[in-house]
Amino acid sequence: MRSNGHGVPVVALDIDGTLGDYHRNWFDFATRYFGQSPREWDPELPNPGLKLWEYMGIEQHAYREAKLAYRQGGWKRWMPAYPGASELTRSIRSAGAEVWLCTTRPYLRLDNVDPDTREWLRRNGIEYDAILFDRLESRGSKYVELYAQAGSRVACVVDDLPEMVEEAARIWYADRVILRDQPYNQHFPWPRRASNMTALRGQVLKEIKIWEQEQ
Repeated sequence: MRSNGHGVPVVALDIDGTLGDYHRNWFDFATRYFGQSPREWDPELPNPGLKLWEYMGIEQHAYREAKLAYRQGGWKRWMPAYPGASELTRSIRSAGAEVWLCTTRPYLRLDNVDPDTREWLRRNGIEYDAILFDRLESRGSKYVELYAQAGSRVACVVDDLPEMVEEAARIWYADRVILRDQPYNQHFPWPRRASNMTALRGQVLKEIKIWEQEQ
């Protein structure tokens, strides 16, 4: 880490679905795993709030087995990064803030999760100062851990999942939490949205300035 002292703002970025096109990568794997046509599982189509296994029309146990194979097979090393993801992280650090990556990837359950994640970051030129994994994969503990380590230094949080956005908003001000706009979160009425990295970069840099002015 470049710095872990007081007075330095932190921008928390989710990885899957925020910096990288997780759903496209997952559907690509799932199509091969289940032997189904990708037209039946189109990641571009809106999902009205269903669990992913429900949206795909498969049993939950089959989804969990496929997800384990996906994680063990190193597929996350090949996940496409969204255009502008690298530039976003560089801009944040150039503005004097730290980039903390927060993910629900279960690094305590699978030995390859941490190295696969760091290799993906290296391949795609994603700059960062810290990575927080969700130790219990409990859909919320990553931001509890972020608060424990960074507290009021958090100037902005960006995530693609409604439940994660709500969790972050309960800890910090709701207007500091930005939803990465995706087809599967259109049902969620959140006012702070960014549909691409250019829009996201502008919002994040604005939040860094607001945080600095409040200190």
